[in-house]
Order: sequence, then structure tokens, then C-alpha cells
Amino acid sequence: MIAVGTVGNAIMHTDLESVYVGPSLGTSSTPGSCGVLQCYTPQEVQQGYDFTGAYSAIRGGYANAGAGQTIVIFDSFGDPSVASDLATFDAAFGLPAAHLNVICPVACPTLDLTGDSNLSFDEIGWTQEITLDTQYSHAMAPAATIDLVVAHSDNDSDMVVAEQYALEHHLGSVWSQSFGTPECTFTPGASSPWFQQNNRIYLEAASQGITMFASAGDLGATLGCPSNSAGYPADNPTNIAVGGTYLDLNFAAGANVSSPLQSANSTYGHETTWNDFENSTLAGDGLIFGVTGGAPSQYFASPHYQSFSKVTPYTCSGPTPSSCVAGKAYHASGRVSTDVAYDAGVDGGVLGYYSASPALGAGFYIFGGTSAGSPQWAAIAAIADQVSHAHLGDFVSTLYLFGSLLYLGGAFHDITVGSNAFEPGTGFAATTGYDAATGLGTPNVGVLVHWLA
Repeated sequence: MIAVGTVGNAIMHTDLESVYVGPSLGTSSTPGSCGVLQCYTPQEVQQGYDFTGAYSAIRGGYANAGAGQTIVIFDSFGDPSVASDLATFDAAFGLPAAHLNVICPVACPTLDLTGDSNLSFDEIGWTQEITLDTQYSHAMAPAATIDLVVAHSDNDSDMVVAEQYALEHHLGSVWSQSFGTPECTFTPGASSPWFQQNNRIYLEAASQGITMFASAGDLGATLGCPSNSAGYPADNPTNIAVGGTYLDLNFAAGANVSSPLQSANSTYGHETTWNDFENSTLAGDGLIFGVTGGAPSQYFASPHYQSFSKVTPYTCSGPTPSSCVAGKAYHASGRVSTDVAYDAGVDGGVLGYYSASPALGAGFYIFGGTSAGSPQWAAIAAIADQVSHAHLGDFVSTLYLFGSLLYLGGAFHDITVGSNAFEPGTGFAATTGYDAATGLGTPNVGVLVHWLA
């Protein structure tokens, strides 16, 4: 999700920013290139984060990754093109056919995808979200069953119904939630019935061994609030909160592709915090898509696994990085809403096929935002469950316990550059080890799955 917002006390996904590449991508002599932006195929991301190392541990390899597991994805309104778009995506990238179930706990709504009203625009945003969630959870764990649970709307009460349904019907052991709302917009606050009910659902899900991921948000540490604000449900301690990075892959010298849809051999290059204000190419062209979230919560106390983790405040007085100053690191009293991170930049985004809205047209788009991280982390968890022959549940405390061993053992990439502050604005700096902007870092999946199993 590139952007989040609120209407009343509703969880809203107002827009999934995507960059249209087109039904015919033309030619490109540079691997990973979509004009002025970088863009990646599923295979290139798999190689960059070493999913291939995890696939080698699975009997049957990649085609069997996630077998016997179910990833539950929660979205609103639905997408009439989800199955056909997923099939087109699979065919374009040579992926196995998907096992997709679309479940509407309440009757699936009829959508207006013309873009002629605010509601229609909102519904279009959710169809884009569904595209990203389904295609990239499937791409990383193709043998896993994908249960797309569709809330009747993006009102809090309908989102609660969807998650209660999944819990009661034991749909799967891994949940992905690419939505959220800033804490500063809660009405009337912690006493909100939907908030209390949702928290009870999360506690019960955790007790059943369900692993839950939630995106940290795409409007920086403030999420559009007057001051730093965590986003819900990433702030709930039973969820593993996923922040965002800018991922730059390495390609072999002399590698050429005729189209961005054609994958090239890639390796991990480097990552920085996803902050388009700090991307000189984007900022110079006025292309500011978003900034990863992550901030201390005012509703949830710091959990035991974050008790030794510090955050470093970062304040920008002007519109350039030179105006920014880091403050003194401190232990936050509230739960910090980033645990791990993943590629989120639209520059360095992933390619997905989308056709739901006639207002936009069918074709391949670049997708970004912390929405990209939650479903792909869910795929990692499904693979880890498969390899370990168990439901690992909320394994985030184990990751914090490993501490520096995560980096020494090669299970995580430590992101130490950048911040999640708007310019001008406030946020938190990426530092060595844990930080509020990128959490513990991003995964080396082959090593991480071995550790978790």
C-alpha cells in the first residue's frame, strides 16, 4: 500500500500508487529497467533475496514451495479479474498455476471500477491491492493455497467480520494484511469496539499458532498525522510489522533482455530505507511515491522482544537531506511498528498484471509500497512452516533473540542508510542493528528458513 487514510473510524486504503508500464512493454537493453524506473520480475526478486536457497531444501524444488500451506490474504470489495489476472501473470513469467480461493463472508459487492466517484476510486485501489497481494504471495510460494478473504467494505466492522471468519473457519496458518490506519485517527480511541474486537481476534489467532504480517504504512513515520504515529494493525504486538526498503539488484555484466518481462540473473546489491525524498533521481524528477512507516505506539506498550531495541529520532527542517539531523537514540515506551522490512519502492518495484478497471486499461504495472512486503513475508512463513513441518506462529521474538547473529549468520541484511522522515518532517533514522524505519532488516530467505526450521 503506497498510501493510507481514514474516513471516520474506518480503515481506508485510499490509493495503491502504481506506475503504468503498458500492455506492450517495448524493448529494454538494461535488465531491471522500465524507463526511468527500475522494475523487477518475480525471478529477479527470488534471486536477490535468495528464495532459491530455500527452494533447494524442498523436495520438488520451487514448484512445490509452500505445498500443504495456506496463506490467508485480507482485502476489501473484491476484484472480478483476480483469477484471470493471476493466470495471465503466471503465463507471462512461467509460474505454476495458482490454487486460489475467493471467499466473501458477506455477499461479494458489485463494484464500480469506472473511476467516476470517490467510492469507485477507492474500489479501484483495492483491486490493485488484491493484484499485488495474490500475485506476489503466489510467485514466492507457488504451491501454497491462497485464500483471499474479501471484506464487504473497508469499514472497520467489515474488516473484523472477515478476520473473525478466517479464524473461526481455520482457513490457514499465515495471514497477510496490507492495510492500516494511523493511530492518530482512532475514534474514540482505545475504547472503540472494533479495536477491542480486532485485538481479541489477534490474541486468539496467535494462541492458535497463526503467523500474522501487517504492512507498516507508506506515509513515513507520521502517516499523515501531526506527529509520529504508528499504524494499526502493524502496531499490535501479535503482528509482525513489515517496513520498506529500496532494493537495488546486481545484474551480470553484459546481460541484455528484450523486455522487462524477461528475467535476467540477479544477485543482491544493496538496500536503503524506502524514502523517495532521499532518492535523488526521483526527487529531482518530482516523483515522490512514498516513505516507509514505523513509529512507537501510543496504544501498545513495548513488548518484551523490543525491550533492548533503541530508536533514533531524525528531524528534517527543510526539503533536502542536508537539512536533517539525527537525535539521541532511546528506548521507546510503546511498541514500535516495524519488525522486519522488504523491497517497497516503486523505483525498484515489482511487475504485476492488472486489468480490473477500464479507466486504467489492462497491462503490466509497477507495484510498490509496504503492501509488497506483507504477502511476500507470508510466503516466507509458509515455506518455513513447510520445511519445519510445524506452524511456527509468531516467530518475531525468536528473530529479536538472535540479535547480531542474524547478520553474522547471513539470515538478514542490516539496513543502515536512510530514514522514514518526510522532508521537512520528523521520523527515525536507519542504524546498525534494529531501527524503527526498517526493523531488523530484510531476509536472506535461504538462510532464514534454515534457522527458523
